Amino acid sequence: MPIGALIACILITVLLLTCVAGIVLHISDKLNTNADKSGNNSILTTQLPESTFAAVTDNPIMPTEQGSVAPTAAPTLTPSNGGGTQATPNTPITDVLANCMNTVVSIDISVSDGYQQVVAGSGSGVLISSNGYIVTCNHVVEGAAIIDVFLNDGTQYKAELVGNDPVTDIAVIKINEEGVTFPYATVGSSEELRVGETVYAIGNALGELSNTVTEGIISALGRDIEVNGQSMSVLQTSAAINEGNSGGGLFLYDGSLIGIVNAKSSGLTSSGATIDGLGFAVPTDLAKPIIDDIVEYGFVTGRPYLGVTTKNVSYGYGMFSYYTYPQVVSVLDGSPAAIAGIQENDVITQINGSPINSSTALRVAINKFKVGDKIKITVQRGNDVLNFDVTLLEKKVK
Repeated sequence: MPIGALIACILITVLLLTCVAGIVLHISDKLNTNADKSGNNSILTTQLPESTFAAVTDNPIMPTEQGSVAPTAAPTLTPSNGGGTQATPNTPITDVLANCMNTVVSIDISVSDGYQQVVAGSGSGVLISSNGYIVTCNHVVEGAAIIDVFLNDGTQYKAELVGNDPVTDIAVIKINEEGVTFPYATVGSSEELRVGETVYAIGNALGELSNTVTEGIISALGRDIEVNGQSMSVLQTSAAINEGNSGGGLFLYDGSLIGIVNAKSSGLTSSGATIDGLGFAVPTDLAKPIIDDIVEYGFVTGRPYLGVTTKNVSYGYGMFSYYTYPQVVSVLDGSPAAIAGIQENDVITQINGSPINSSTALRVAINKFKVGDKIKITVQRGNDVLNFDVTLLEKKVK
């Protein structure tokens, strides 16, 4: 091919490629312009899909802070939300906690010491009615000669013991003050709780820092622990619990009372491991019927009892076969145990054929029965094994 023709072909090819490139760039620019005008450019979209957003907000986690905005506290002696602490879904957590704090009281108990009364301990309580009924722990007010109650605003009142229940560690006291309407907590349902839900413990931390609020989650449901020799099923929480918190409230993020704080684990285990973040509370579904009975009757109805005090002993059937059993220390006159013939120093080994290996196990077993139930108790008396038919009677706290 002549050189001139070759050069002409090359120029024509370059011209054609330039035209094609120009057309492509023009079309691409046109498409981008249309996308910007319509707002449908998915690359620039940052919103979550609608279904995901809806799923997140169906069960909102309430914020723990509201920037630098100060909480709006409810009047101390005015029931919030028409009575009770449960808030509407959009209520800021600061307002919810302000209402809850107004229902939590600090408690000082005094005992007789010769000719004077001395403060023997401090705890917490929660107002549960507008006329002054307060729920607290039995171990907070047990043996108190004088009960002083302090509201969130520092107002002091005298309170009287209405009744108590050592089995559930629940007690009810009352402020008898005419013409005063008290704020009170909305009692929620602990049955609907789920592990991981946000909760707040409010109480008289260390007996000095009244209405201290600590945040945590529900760590476990139905945790079996022993408190003051009583076995009970409680809620476990990671909220910080300190001395003086006993009897205080465990509140859900909506302001409802779902537990009465009654125990904590602290210090070191036997192996030297540090214990941290283990707090416990009596669930409201367990506490409510106890509270209702105490308010109405002054004691817990339908509570069976055996009528013995016991201690744990090791009792062996052979050189290397030793077991722990409850041994009877005393028998209450007129009690079911006395009527049946159980005596001091008897070692209780079985109830209805099931082994009983501690004083706690004995109390737990008895509490599973009803008043009027007939049970068979097996005891070791010296070298003899005896069986007693016992009819359980009603235990009255008062």
